[in-house]
Amino acid sequence: MGISISRRLLTAVAAVTLTVGLVGVATTHARTTAASSPAVAAAAVKPNIVLVLMDDLDSLTSPFWDAMPKSAAAIRDTGLTFSDNFGPTPTCCPARSTILTGKYAHNTGVFNNGGALGGFKTFLDKGNETNTVATYLQAAGYRTGIAGKYLNGIQTFPTHIAPGWNDWNVGVDPNLYTGYNYTLNENGTMVKYGATPKDYLTDVVAHKSVSFINKAVAAHQPFFWYAASTAPHRPIPPAPRHASVFANAIPPQRPNFQEPDVSDKPSWLIDSAAARSAGVTRTNTDDYRNRMGSLLAVDDMVSGMVETLRAKGQLANTYFVFTSDNGYNLGAHRLVQKFVPYEESLQVPMVITGPGVAHGSDRHMVIQPDIMPTILAMAGIAEPADIDGVSLMPLLRGKTPATVAELLRRAVRRKGSERGGRRADRAGPGRGPDGLDRRPLVVGGAEQPLPVRALVRTGEARGAVGVRALRPPDRPVRADEPDQDTSRAGDEQVRHHPPGRPPAHAVGVLGGQLPRVTSRTSPVVVVTLSLVCIC
Repeated sequence: MGISISRRLLTAVAAVTLTVGLVGVATTHARTTAASSPAVAAAAVKPNIVLVLMDDLDSLTSPFWDAMPKSAAAIRDTGLTFSDNFGPTPTCCPARSTILTGKYAHNTGVFNNGGALGGFKTFLDKGNETNTVATYLQAAGYRTGIAGKYLNGIQTFPTHIAPGWNDWNVGVDPNLYTGYNYTLNENGTMVKYGATPKDYLTDVVAHKSVSFINKAVAAHQPFFWYAASTAPHRPIPPAPRHASVFANAIPPQRPNFQEPDVSDKPSWLIDSAAARSAGVTRTNTDDYRNRMGSLLAVDDMVSGMVETLRAKGQLANTYFVFTSDNGYNLGAHRLVQKFVPYEESLQVPMVITGPGVAHGSDRHMVIQPDIMPTILAMAGIAEPADIDGVSLMPLLRGKTPATVAELLRRAVRRKGSERGGRRADRAGPGRGPDGLDRRPLVVGGAEQPLPVRALVRTGEARGAVGVRALRPPDRPVRADEPDQDTSRAGDEQVRHHPPGRPPAHAVGVLGGQLPRVTSRTSPVVVVTLSLVCIC
């Protein structure tokens, strides 16, 4: 980088992990915008917030908006689409834990769907439930509610109700994935649903969504609603009324579908390639048809909420956040599901619409830990000091994020910043209204205006403005630690990778090991730089 540093000036070494999105990143203007949506009538009125969390919805292979035209019109066509949104740990429970807390898996302690390093019990034991998006919003006067899927493993604690929720309607058995014959814990009462059309899970979540909205509006209380059907996670079928719509659909195939040459892939994929390819051949077509068909009921659910809000005069004062916990492979690299650091698993859809949000698309890289602080910012709640994400409100309002040069300069040169993930003083020359230091830094002879996510693992730079510190986990993650998902979804049981090898999703995690990065690996490249702190 052209920087000569005397060893006598060396006082600390900061390991900075830069996760660089290489998919069509623009270096100047990364967004296209149109007119803003209607503003809130009265600034003093707190907005409502609806989070629609899909289960295993991929953003690269399935044309999911084709199955959701009403949602596309109400959310996509009025809001901001983040085309480079990534889930760092593409597995259900770790991803949902991150969405609830704004923290990476190594800070929630939830790396998997079950076992010693995952599942609801780990989430609970690590104390995560005391500081979630729900607890913060409830403390700020919001009426909070959830219906559907919470966290994998909660079936072993079926009577549990998490703090922060006024209305709790959470599935407590694995049948939730089938759409029928499941049990919901409805505010402490176990309600068993059957196998008739009216019991179809997404429709039940839709009914509870409308009911919750009506009650909150009648109480003149701002609300946060979390709608979490298991669609399109296998094996949920389409609702009976939609059974024939995608019955003959042909699954789309990306160039890496059933990739013939996997010799450049990790050994676990090379060793299992033939069996995995046979699994794709056996399940992919029916899986795709069920996935697309199940989204039709989600479209009805979203439309029902939109129309209820419109009828109540609340639509212009409501944010919608539409996203998924992780992606899905659908045969890419001979893989069926998620779990691995390929783009099909990592990249997930996200669209946000609401008061003051511009319509268009944004190609800056954003990540799952950003969802929680963004929702808090919508409600006017200060960002917690111990989280890893940052609010996306500047992007929603059209502001420009920090550049690589700014992040590197703050990470290496800033002195006196607070330790433990707290922000440095926002005052000072050269800073914009968002507190970002706008003074240029020349690296190798030129500024580097590439948007990135900078994660500072150690050193005095921790907590620099706009940079989130990676707080050390309770203990390092051993390379030989098994990563096994023993949860069942219908007849499904998956072992992610052979024992003795690091988890595929240990990318960038303290103590983990980076998988081999090849030209066919996801365009999300993790680069670890050793930088010298000059004090």
